[in-house]
Amino acid sequence: MASDRLVGVDLVARDGGRDRGMLTVSPGFRPGLLGGGNAPVEKKPPAEAGGHRVASDTGSPPIKAPPIKAPGGSRGMSQSHTGQIPSLTLRACMVAVALTLLPVATARAADAEPVLERCLVSLMEEAKVPAREGGVLEELLAREGDVVKRGDVIAKIDDNQPQMERRKAKAEHDQTVAKAESDVDVRYAVAAEKVAQIEYEKAAESDRKVPGSVTRVELNRLQLNEQKSELQIEQAQLEKKVSTMAAISKGVEVDAAENAIERRLIKSPLDGVVVQLFPHEGEWMQPGDPLARVVRADKLRVEAYVDSSRWNPEQVRDRPVTAEVVLADNRREQFKGRIVFTSPIVESGGDYRVFAEVENRQIEGTQQWLLRAGQTATLVIHSKEPPLPAVRK
Repeated sequence: MASDRLVGVDLVARDGGRDRGMLTVSPGFRPGLLGGGNAPVEKKPPAEAGGHRVASDTGSPPIKAPPIKAPGGSRGMSQSHTGQIPSLTLRACMVAVALTLLPVATARAADAEPVLERCLVSLMEEAKVPAREGGVLEELLAREGDVVKRGDVIAKIDDNQPQMERRKAKAEHDQTVAKAESDVDVRYAVAAEKVAQIEYEKAAESDRKVPGSVTRVELNRLQLNEQKSELQIEQAQLEKKVSTMAAISKGVEVDAAENAIERRLIKSPLDGVVVQLFPHEGEWMQPGDPLARVVRADKLRVEAYVDSSRWNPEQVRDRPVTAEVVLADNRREQFKGRIVFTSPIVESGGDYRVFAEVENRQIEGTQQWLLRAGQTATLVIHSKEPPLPAVRK
């Protein structure tokens, strides 16, 4: 940092550019010096012996400075306590330069993009995968460090009982489906109705030709048989419909048995990495017991705090970001992402919290990820770029 000092004025110009052109006025500053004019000067007696002549830096004749009397009546101060008096012209020029640089530095600070140090990298998604049914843990199909996809089976609980229930339900379902698809009863009822109708018509015709050849009781019985056959057709059709509904019910029982088997397969709920397994094969699992912890690694969250006095929320909301992380070998890696959350609350320190989602990437030729939760990153918010479309679930 380069610094220029005047009487009552500090001019600071830092190489980083953030404080270039800052002007600080000390308590002893006299306004007359800023305009280059002469400040009120206390009249002094003529120079006495022991006075010092100080040369001006403008080539003007030397000015004889009288000795300064110290409190208590001492004659004067030593040569080491007497400084040179800067030229008023030089002083005014330096102040003018400072006042010229001040708005430039202020504009640069306002246009600067937020650069946030020591931001925490954390997980976006993680899950402790539970057992949904009780039973003996029959098989573990994953181990710590395995990369899994959503729906991959990572463990299996003993499913002998639901397997047998499924076979039974499947046999009953097949039986009811076969009965529902058969129309034998309906066809028989239709044929029986035709025979009964013919018998009644023959008897009635005989009675018309030869009155009294067929008794009234016989005619009534034959007519009743015909009506019964018609009702048997309706009964056969109803039974066929009931058999169809029974087949559907048995199909639901088959689905329930298959679901019981499926619930004993413990699957990953997200794409990620298995970081912890809790039980061992052969142990008894209760419903709800955690079996594995799976974390998402392809996309991570960077949490940062933005100075509310320098950047408003609309300057950072939905903006693209770049997160830079220093690895163990001093190699720097950058990851692209975007702001997904801007807190409406300003913390006690004057900062508000933001979340950025950044895309992770794997080390070439391996399944290991470069960016890991728990690291610290430097987050650059590209506030000058237009906002990206809002993130929706």
